[in-house]
This record gives sequence, structure tokens and C-alpha cells, in this order.
Amino acid sequence: LFVMLAVLFVQALVFAGVILYGGTIEELNNNSFEILNQRVTGRKNYLQNEAIQRWSNLAKFEHDIQGKINSFLQEKDINNSKFQQEQDLAYEFLERVVEDAIFVIRQRMVTGAFIVLNGENGEQCPGIYIRDLDPLFNPNDNSDLIMEIGPSAVARKAGICLGRSWMPQFILSEEDDNFDFYYKTMWAAKEHPDAAISDLGYWSRPFKLDEYDVEVITYSVPLIDEKGNPYGVIGIDLTLDYLRKMLYFDEIVGNKQGVYLLGIWDEEDMAFENVLSSGPMFKKFVGDESQIVFKQDPRYANIYKLQTDRTSETIYGCIHRLKLYNTNTPFENDNWVLAGVVDENSLLKPTKNIKLFVMIALFVTLVVGIIGVIFAGMWFVKPITSLVRELGASNPEEAIVLEKTNITEIDDLALAIEAMSSKVADSASRLSRIIGMVNIPIGAFEHDLSEDKVFCTSAFFNIVGIETDDRESSYISSEYFHNILKNIKKHPEHDLEDIYRYQREDGSITWIRLKIQQDSDKILGILEDATREIKDKRKIEYERDHDLLTGLINRRAFQMQVTKKLHEGDIKIAASVMWDLDNLKYINDTYGHDYGDQYIKAAAKTLSELKVYNSIVARMSGDEFYAFIYGYQSKQEIREIVEIMQEKLYNTTMCMPDGAVFRIRASVGMAWYPDDSESYDELIKYSDFAMYQIKNNVKGKIGEFNRESYNKNSFLLHDKEKLNRFIDEELVEFVFQPIVDAKNGSVFAYEALMRPQIDTLKFPIDIIKLAHSQSKLYDIERIVWFKAMEAFEEQRKAFGDAKIFINSIPNYILSDEDLQLFENRYKSDLHRIVVEITENEQVTKKKQHNVVRWNSQLALDDFGSGYNSEIALLVFSPSFVKIDMTIIRDIDSDSNRQELFKNLLSYAKNRHIKTIAEGIETKAEMHTLIEFGVDYVQGFYLGKPSMIPQQISPKIAREIYEKNN
Repeated sequence: LFVMLAVLFVQALVFAGVILYGGTIEELNNNSFEILNQRVTGRKNYLQNEAIQRWSNLAKFEHDIQGKINSFLQEKDINNSKFQQEQDLAYEFLERVVEDAIFVIRQRMVTGAFIVLNGENGEQCPGIYIRDLDPLFNPNDNSDLIMEIGPSAVARKAGICLGRSWMPQFILSEEDDNFDFYYKTMWAAKEHPDAAISDLGYWSRPFKLDEYDVEVITYSVPLIDEKGNPYGVIGIDLTLDYLRKMLYFDEIVGNKQGVYLLGIWDEEDMAFENVLSSGPMFKKFVGDESQIVFKQDPRYANIYKLQTDRTSETIYGCIHRLKLYNTNTPFENDNWVLAGVVDENSLLKPTKNIKLFVMIALFVTLVVGIIGVIFAGMWFVKPITSLVRELGASNPEEAIVLEKTNITEIDDLALAIEAMSSKVADSASRLSRIIGMVNIPIGAFEHDLSEDKVFCTSAFFNIVGIETDDRESSYISSEYFHNILKNIKKHPEHDLEDIYRYQREDGSITWIRLKIQQDSDKILGILEDATREIKDKRKIEYERDHDLLTGLINRRAFQMQVTKKLHEGDIKIAASVMWDLDNLKYINDTYGHDYGDQYIKAAAKTLSELKVYNSIVARMSGDEFYAFIYGYQSKQEIREIVEIMQEKLYNTTMCMPDGAVFRIRASVGMAWYPDDSESYDELIKYSDFAMYQIKNNVKGKIGEFNRESYNKNSFLLHDKEKLNRFIDEELVEFVFQPIVDAKNGSVFAYEALMRPQIDTLKFPIDIIKLAHSQSKLYDIERIVWFKAMEAFEEQRKAFGDAKIFINSIPNYILSDEDLQLFENRYKSDLHRIVVEITENEQVTKKKQHNVVRWNSQLALDDFGSGYNSEIALLVFSPSFVKIDMTIIRDIDSDSNRQELFKNLLSYAKNRHIKTIAEGIETKAEMHTLIEFGVDYVQGFYLGKPSMIPQQISPKIAREIYEKNN
């Protein structure tokens, strides 16, 4: 009963909570706010449309007045100045335009129209002001019109009555805000002479023409003569009563508790200057205050809370701006707005009703539910209680007969209890304790230490493989039972708790989970057949630790086993050996991956024979295998083992579908324990490096780790990604070293020298070596050409007329596509390029062809450093040879170098080839070279490479000049 009541109560609370706190109430509130926002928006749009399209649309009125004033001035043959001085002329003109004013009132459905002309006296201005207090009523004559200001003769002629406070002309005072409709309009016309007439219009604050007049707001525009001088204003007025009728406050909320406010808003201070209001609740919300202030943060969209001390209620105002002025006009900062104001109780009344109904429904549901649950519980539980009482009073040692309850399920249970009662009687207590230990079918036993027998369930016998009859349980002697336990416990699984490997009488192997609980007088236990669990676990472990293709252990298992072996110590001399198959990519590409897999499996089968040599063998990745060979007295023993395996691999062949026969070839790298390292990670890294070096030099051989080579070239293995970044981002800058004319000391050319912009690859030779190892030298060639010329263009002014020497990568030339792009981009400067090549260049003809097509020149770099320098001169026919710095160094004091240099110089001059001496670092070297007749000199002594090409110092130039003279 308590559970059912709790469920009922929780269900009711959840229902109420979902409604009240699940977002429904907030959504209802937002709907109310949105409805308010939409209604105020609609009313604002209507009011704004009337103001723009109807009331302030005075273009025709202004045009007609302007036309008539111009015609009048021509007719009278006077100018505007004369016209303003003659009052009689102004009255005559007003008679002609009074009908225009009446037409505006009728057409625009406004409550008044006026025309004000500048007077001779600045504050006394002739004009007319006609009022129609009911624009919706239009008789055939002008009997509904009143002339508030204007000549009586004009009123009499037009059939218009004079107002109670009639004046013949406007008496205006600039200090009086009531006349802003005139003065502000005139000011706007004077301050903005280039503005359109419609952009100079002004909506005034409410005012009265006199104390007996009604409050109005006006819209006025200036009258401007042909010279751009304002000479009057025209406009319309709207009484506040007339406007108030257009603000249907009862549309805001259903109970007519809303208020419309029309006013001018200071958005920064959230201050609302009230112009007019509609709705009886205005006094309650605002009182007599002329200015209303709202809180800064909106509650929803354009809805703000009102700051007021008049009431404790929360008041909301939905504020929408009326766009009465265009942007960049004199009065654009007058923010006319319409606000719909309503108190929170009226606005959110639907939400509060929902809350009330939910609470009522919750209360009613709980009351009805509690009553129903109590009666249902009493009806259902009563027969069960009676049955339980009867069962509790029965004797478990005798057959039980239970009274029927007429509840089908309970009666079926009673029959089952009756059928089992005889069997349960003698073992109920023991089985309840055993079964209480687990909740699944499982073998169990109980041994009362005071007895010589043990109770066992039938599952116990099934698990240990002992045949029994079909009884649910049985007793066996304690001696027999403990012999079974002893046999089970012989072979524990050390890495698994309470698991034992057990061999049954029929020879089959099973795994048993055994748990025993012993107290002072009894032993209780359960056992479970865990064979399937263990086999699944072993299978998962095997798949986790072995490569499925080859059956060898994988990287993870290899690391674990080798690390364990290293920690055990006393492994004497050992080696980390890496095999990398050489032909796998070719087989995959030519015959498909199935044959590639066969190639891998054949290699793995051969390498698995290493296990007889104290080895741990693994497949690490696609074509890489590792072995850790340990426990030997000398390195030579291990070398012989590796050589044996290399021979076996080479003697292993595969026949391909096309009849081709492939031998398995692999490159091998070795690192020694403990000489090279005692760390697993370092041994792997070092053997990987040794393999990498041998594979990039002579494939299919065995290489051993060399620390000196590693310290020098390890970046070739570990900086692959940095090279990719260098190429992708073109992380290089070029500096320029001057090549100087040895005769006059002028700069003849600059050599562009690459400076990599990456931390670990500072020198160009590192980039070249790494790119060569990764087969990416073409990318370097492309970067050199494009980036060198890009730097040349940036420093064109500093270059002057000098040439640029660019070092081309040996045996690489730009592709046709890149060459076309290069030529198009630097077409005008190709003749200034000198292409530097080396004597081991093999694509000579293509580069020579480019040199001829560009009208540029060829230079042979590092001349004299190789064995084929003279032959290279014959093959390349260069314009320049750059004599290697190994010959130049200390040439001033080394007679052998001097003799060699003279021979090279003579050889070059006989073939009309200019010579350039590289690497000059001292004055003595430079003087010696000039004496021998070298054409050009280059080196740190004359100028170091720099981003901006530099001239040589006057001192060096003077030394060259003096040496030649």
C-alpha cells in the first residue's frame, strides 16, 4: 500500500513539476509577451503608416504653394524681400492659397493646416491657420472649419468662421517652445541648405496656440526660395484627442487594463517623455508624471519593466520606435515611440490560471488516487494475508493443504507449494542459505562438520563430471567430497582469482570458479563452470596480443615481453633487430594485396624460426618485423643468427600469376644491449635508425647502429614531418652575398643563399639530405627557384643592375607546368639569372636549353672539388666557373694551392670562361687571387650574406683598386 501511494504521489508531483517547472509556464509567459509585442507592433505600424503616408506627405502642398508664390511675385514684379515687407501683398497672396490649405485638411484627414510667411517684423508673421476638429465629417461647404489665425477677409471669402481666440497674424516668440514648429523648421532649412524639403520636416511636441485652444502636435516643412533662403513654413496639426481615438487601448489585453503611450524616448537613460495616453489605467500606472523611466534590461524582446513607486505591482511597457525621420536628417535623434503598458497580473493572467488549475487537478488526483489505492489494496491483499497466515501456521515436515483464494495466480502458487512441500521439508533451511548466496543456477554444497556426509546439488556433480541419478540433490561422503576439492585446487590460474584448471575423469579439461565459506560448524560453497568464460578471455587476449595475418605477436605484446625480459636482468648480450621487407610495395601495386599478404606471411613463417634461438619475434606494422635475441656471450653469435635468417629469407621464393619468381628480401637494422642502450624505447629507435640507413644506401643488407652517425643524421628519421611542414609552408628565406669584380671593386652579382626557417633544420645541407632521403628534392628545387626570385623582386631596388646566381638542385629541373608558371611570372628578369650547377649534374641539356631560351648564363659550382672538373667544363660549356673554397683557403701561403689555382685559371681562360673565387676570408687571399688574374671574388672578407643586398665597403673597394693599379 505504501509503495503504491508513493508511486501515485511521485507521479502526481512529476506531472505538476513538468507543467510548472518544465518550461511550459515560461513558454506561456513568453506567448503572452509575444502577443503584447505583436499588438503594439501592429498599432505602431498603423500609426507610423498614417504619419508618413498621409499626415506628413505634404509634397504636393509645398509644390503648389511654391508655384503660386513664384507666379505671384512675377505677376507683381517684385522680389521675395519686397513681398515680405508689404503686408497687403501677403494678405492678397493668402487669399489665393487658402483653398490649398483647406484641400490638405480634407485630403490628409488632419485637424488643421497652416501657412506662415516671414514678416517684416521677425515675431509678427502673416499667415493662416485653419482648424477642423472633426476630420471625419466633411460637409459640402466650409461650415465645419475655423480660422484660428489669418486675415478676416480671407476667412470671409472662404466661408470660414473665426475662432474664439482669433488673431489676424502669427505672433511668434523664439523663447516660447510652442512655436518650435516655425523656428526649428526655419533653423533646419538654414543649417542644411542642401537637404531635401522632406528631410527638413519637424514633428513638434504638444502645444496650444493659446490658453483656450486644444493641445495639438504639428508637422511643418520650410518654404525655400530659388536662392535657398527660407521665407516661411507650411504644415498640418493633429489634436491629441484625435490621435487618442486611434490608440485602442482595449486591444492590449482582454480586460481593458492596458494603456497606450505616445511619446519621445531617450534610449540611453530609458526615459519616456509622455505626449499623450489612452486608457483609464494611465493614472494608476503613471499618475501625473510627465516623464516615465523604464529599467535597462528587457524582459522579453522590446518589453521593459517600469520604474515606479506608485504601485507594488510589476508594470511592463512594450516600446516600439516610430520611424518618422530619415537617417542623417536634422531631427533624427527625436525618437518618437509608441508604448503599450500593462500590469503583470493582467498580462500573465492565462499563466496564473494554468497554475491554479494544475494545483486543483493535483489535489483532486491525489485525493481520488489515495482513496482508490486504499480500497484496491485492501481488496487484493486480504486473501493473500489470509494465505500467508495459513502457510505460516503450517508444519513444514507435513504435507500442506492451503485454502483457495479465487485469485488465479495466487491459487497456482498455492498448488505449487503443496506439490513441493514434501521435498522442501527436510532441506528448506539449507537450500535457502545456499541459494541466497547466488541468483543464478549454480552448483552448491554444504558440509555440517558434525556429520560424515556432504549435501551437494545436482549441478555440483555435472560440473566436476560425476554421473548421478536425476535427483535434484544428493549426499556424498565427506572423504570423497574433500578428494574432489583437492583435485580441483591442484592447478590454480595464478592470474585469475578463485579459478582452477580441472581435468575430469573422462580426460576433458574445464575451468571451475570455486568459493568456500567456513565457520565453526559448517562449510558452505558454490562452484561454477567458467570454461566458456576463460576460453573467451584467452581468445580475446590472443587476438589482442597477436597479429591476425601472421600469428606472430604484435607491437603491444612485443613491448611487454621485451620490457619484462629487460627487467629480469642477466640476459647477457642481446640485440634489437628490425627487418623491413624490400619488395612489398611493388608486389602490392603489381599483383594486388592478396599476394602482398602471402609475401608477408612467408616472411613471418621464416622469421618465426628465430624462436629456437632465444628470441622474441613480432610483426610491428605492414612490412616491419622485430626480434629481440638475448642470452649470448658475444655479438658475433647473434650476427651469425641474423645472417642465417637473411639467407633463409633470400632462399624463400614466391611464384606470381605471371610466372615471375620473387625472393624475399629485407633490410636489417641492429642495436646492441647493453652497449647501445638498456632501454626498450631506445633500442627500438636505434635499430630503426640502423635499418633506415642501410635501406637508403644498400637494400637487403644488415646495418648496425652507429652513434656518431645517429648524432649526425638522426634528423633524417625523426624530422620527416618537419620537412613536410617546411615544404607545405615554404619556411625559407633567402640572403644575398655579393660577387665582386676583381678589376674595379664593383658588385657584379649576388648569390641567393637559402636559410631554412625551422628550429631543428638550420642548415641547407640538412634540408637537402632529408629531402633526398624522402625523395622530395623536386619540392626543394621548386621552392629555391620561386622563393629566390620572389626575394629578388622584393629587393629589386637594392640589386640595381646586378645579376642573381641561383643554385639548382643536381639532377632536378622544374616540370613543364612549373617552368611555364615561372617564366610567365618572371619573364622580364630571366636574362639576369645565372644558373649554378655542379659537375655531377645529369640533366644538363634541359637546363642548358632553359639558359639559352632565357638569354641567361650557366655557372659551374665547386669547380676543382671533384674528379671530373675538366670534363664538366667540356660538357656544360659554362659562362662562369666558381673555384671551390678548399682551393682558395690559405692560397696566399700555400704554394701547392697556388700552382693548382694557376692551372685551373689558365684552363678556364683558354676557353673564355670567367672565373669566380669563393670563400675569401682574408685580405692576403684576395690580393693573391687578384695578382693571379681571377675575374670575380666572393667571400666573407668582401661581404657577408644579408636579407638586403649590400655594396662592399669603400675600404675593400679601395684595396681592390690599389691592387690593380
